[in-house]
Amino acid sequence: MDGLPIEIIDYEDRYKQALEDISLPWLLEYDLLEPVDLEMLADPHRFVAGGGRVLLARAGDEIVGMVMLELQGEGVCEALKFGVKEEYRRRGIGTALMEAVLQAARDAGQKTMVITSNHQLKDALRIYEKFGFAYVTYSDKWFQLSDVRMEREL
Repeated sequence: MDGLPIEIIDYEDRYKQALEDISLPWLLEYDLLEPVDLEMLADPHRFVAGGGRVLLARAGDEIVGMVMLELQGEGVCEALKFGVKEEYRRRGIGTALMEAVLQAARDAGQKTMVITSNHQLKDALRIYEKFGFAYVTYSDKWFQLSDVRMEREL
């Protein structure tokens, strides 16, 4: 990873601004920002309270990537708000975050992970494919602008 030591840590309130700093640029760039996104970024504790996790990638003192894990019941979970700051992309950080969120889901006893995304997010889709996520029919949309749904067994 270019000699950049990356540590995957759990969310703490002092990193709240980092959630927006990571998510808002790509949501705005691809015109994908919705009110529900802002609700999630404003209240990351709702994921933790439900048994999920908010995982952050830290490089030195800077938070450079994130992913949220939401437990949805019956062994199904979803990875949300997966992102890496643009200047840190293509250094293996997304891979490290995906490995961590998959392990966190297994640790929580989950059986299936779901990801919803948008066809424009090519880099993210490549990572999901690399980790064995398969495209499935998408009907019950939580995000209006999501048009891709992928799943994999854990």
